[in-house]
Amino acid sequence: MLLILGLAFSSTLPVASQAAKKTKLKTKKITMKVGQKKKIVINGKKKKAVYRFVSSSKAKASVSKSGVVTAKKAGKVTITVKETYKKKTKKLGNTVVTIKKKDDGKKPLPTAVPSSSPAATPVVTPVPQSSSQPQNTEVPKQTEEPKQTEAPLETETPAPVMKPIGPYIEDTDSSVPDGFDKVNDEVAGTVEDITYDSTVIKEDAVVSRKAKVVLPKGYTEDKKYPVVYMNHGIGENETTFYGNKVQNVIWNAIANEDAEEMIVVFPNGCANEKGNSSGLEFFSKEHYAAFDNFINDLKECLMPYINEHYSTLTGRDNTAVCGFSMGGRVSLHIGFTLQDTFRYVGAFCPAPGIFEHNDMNVHEDGLFTPETFTLQDKYMNDTLVMIVKGTNDTTVKNFPKDYTDALTTNQVPHLYFELPGGHDGSVYKPGMYNFLRRIFHRN
Repeated sequence: MLLILGLAFSSTLPVASQAAKKTKLKTKKITMKVGQKKKIVINGKKKKAVYRFVSSSKAKASVSKSGVVTAKKAGKVTITVKETYKKKTKKLGNTVVTIKKKDDGKKPLPTAVPSSSPAATPVVTPVPQSSSQPQNTEVPKQTEEPKQTEAPLETETPAPVMKPIGPYIEDTDSSVPDGFDKVNDEVAGTVEDITYDSTVIKEDAVVSRKAKVVLPKGYTEDKKYPVVYMNHGIGENETTFYGNKVQNVIWNAIANEDAEEMIVVFPNGCANEKGNSSGLEFFSKEHYAAFDNFINDLKECLMPYINEHYSTLTGRDNTAVCGFSMGGRVSLHIGFTLQDTFRYVGAFCPAPGIFEHNDMNVHEDGLFTPETFTLQDKYMNDTLVMIVKGTNDTTVKNFPKDYTDALTTNQVPHLYFELPGGHDGSVYKPGMYNFLRRIFHRN
């Protein structure tokens, strides 16, 4: 009897083991024509895992974060599929995409047209209601269909539900696609120069300040965009990132469908009357204090200007701050001080000054102590913090590591990458790409 019961019990075990199916890449090959879209299927996806799809040629085929391939040019493309789960990243395999030319004489496939075509709206209207109208010209009239015009507006009103931060912090893959920072006019947006008034630079005076605004390709006032404020290093200004072609990193990330469409602002982070170190010792507390003052300029003057003059999504979920060197220090200062304003904080090769230090013959007490450098409980698991250090960075030395060690001690979830390179774009550009692909994601 015991033997029979044992066998009966053991027979149930395979059922449980079968429930935990392994994640497998189902779609190994795809054949499609230019203009078509097809989805890469993964069996046994894990709920808390992050899946990445990397195309070997974005010019021939792009792939979305959900695995939808869009054929652009004839040829063969390899899509590499990766899974990040519990801080481990593994390759699931490759999908080989064969793209053929469209048949001669045939019109482009309709799948690529409706999303941007003005004629897409009538297609969405329910057929039963329109079928009651004998004349087609009467259906689109708003006076005839008042409820139909109101429904789409109501769907836009609720705030989008943001994806949890956890999976993006567990994603420790710091690789970037080939050509991530290359100039590509096909995906380029526009860059605008702005001038705004600041009331926090000089007491009882208004100071004119400058910034550059990077807009995504196809920017329109008909939709709203999240905003990133990206801060430059010491001795630089709002033109530096533009001169270093950082805007191409942004546009490529969007075109690769690794990042959401967004607005990125390059401000002048030296918030004194001249906007530079003129009349000051370059490495001095007085010069550094101008960068510490930028938190006031940003909150009181620049952000209100951007939200008034551009079509922005506002609120914590839609606002990020990041920066390089002194701009990394500025970003950490802003992000950890204004926790109710910024959900995403990136610091690439951040300079000293977050904690007490003696560097470059300058002593500062520090903007925080290691104990106070932390997040409020309500934001502890809902803030993406990323710190990046160059393996050969002799300028900021070990300060970035000191910051990540304090966060670890304080049990603040965050990402820390050491990337090959020094104190320059070889580190902050891939760092920025990795930051952009982890922010602003919605369900």
